[in-house]
Amino acid sequence: MTSFTPNQFIPYSDPTDPTDIPNALKDAAEQIDFSLGVQEDRGRPRAMAQVLGTITNAIPGVMASGNLTWQTIDFNTVDVTASTPTNAIQPLISNTTTAITVNRPGFWFIYGTVQAMTTVPAANIDELGLEILLNNSATPTNCRHGSHDTTTSGVSSFLIDASCGLLLTSGDTIGLRALVRRASGAETVFFGRRSLTLLRMTLS
Repeated sequence: MTSFTPNQFIPYSDPTDPTDIPNALKDAAEQIDFSLGVQEDRGRPRAMAQVLGTITNAIPGVMASGNLTWQTIDFNTVDVTASTPTNAIQPLISNTTTAITVNRPGFWFIYGTVQAMTTVPAANIDELGLEILLNNSATPTNCRHGSHDTTTSGVSSFLIDASCGLLLTSGDTIGLRALVRRASGAETVFFGRRSLTLLRMTLS
């Protein structure tokens, strides 16, 4: 009766087994080779990308939200674990791109940031926020984060971030939406530099 190591399940012969050294060595070597292959795959580059928004986005009038735009791909790695190696995301179409398309299915970690411009008390802004969109939708809520302290004295902007993990299929899109909660008035609100980082966590 053959036994197995507890972690990598490498086979080894029990003292009472019939003597068969060639096959015992073959079975052990094949399992070791398989285990090393798995570890090698785990160390290879994953599908990951980061896009940047460099053009200031404005939420005008009485609007409560607006999708943020993306202008630059900071990095976009090739996922060598795929049967056909491919970049993590598809190229940006234009300076007004709001949806980032992933190329591989799996569980993805998503992290977004934006510099919200400080408002004046007279603007009557209750909150500025950020939410993560899946296929241009925030329903159900993936992640939403905001700040009620929008009139911070002595600074021109403050950071808002949001993160979550999502199970995506190939062709799904990810985006960020800026949120403006107004007590009254119709003051234009500005959102500055921003980033969206995507990391595929699935091994295969």
